[in-house]
Amino acid sequence: MTDPNANAMAAALQRGGVGLMPTDTVYGLVCHPDHATGKPRIFELKQRPTALNLQVLLPEGLPPAAIGAVVIPAAEALLRRRELAAGITFILALDPVAKPGWLADREEVGVRVPGDPRAQAVLAQTGPLFATSANAHGKPPGATVAAILADLAGAPDAIWDAGRLGGTASTVVNFNTSPPTVLRWGVICDLTEFGLGHG
Repeated sequence: MTDPNANAMAAALQRGGVGLMPTDTVYGLVCHPDHATGKPRIFELKQRPTALNLQVLLPEGLPPAAIGAVVIPAAEALLRRRELAAGITFILALDPVAKPGWLADREEVGVRVPGDPRAQAVLAQTGPLFATSANAHGKPPGATVAAILADLAGAPDAIWDAGRLGGTASTVVNFNTSPPTVLRWGVICDLTEFGLGHG
């Protein structure tokens, strides 16, 4: 049976709201890409410059190619390692023909496939979601909902309080460069096996 928290979160997102929910790494602010109201609300809550893009969370089983992302072999090898991939944001090029309308203004996209069953329970109902870490711009992610709400410029429409989380953001790897480059070391700190070094 699906967690009632996941059902409530998915319902709020499908109505166009912004949610605060747990992921593998830190709490995230999320919204549904089919609703134009959610994305600007996230930027307002974080006080984040609108020139910065939001990443996309994908349900398990939905390949990044489904949103027009171009997955090169190096990225595919990491995506197959679920215990690592869940803590990595993959920066991938977008196929201009295959990308959906809600990514029409983008040439690349940051994608993450959470392994956390709570996040996946939401994604299974909503499909892909825009997401970013739940913190005021320029500050580290908060480990608790109380700390996060104290930092944000307002409150999300739906809140899933899952207790204290680790507070370490995802590792960001740009696969749209040759060779791929690590832009930020985070919860995954050793990718030497994949030729990407360690933090």
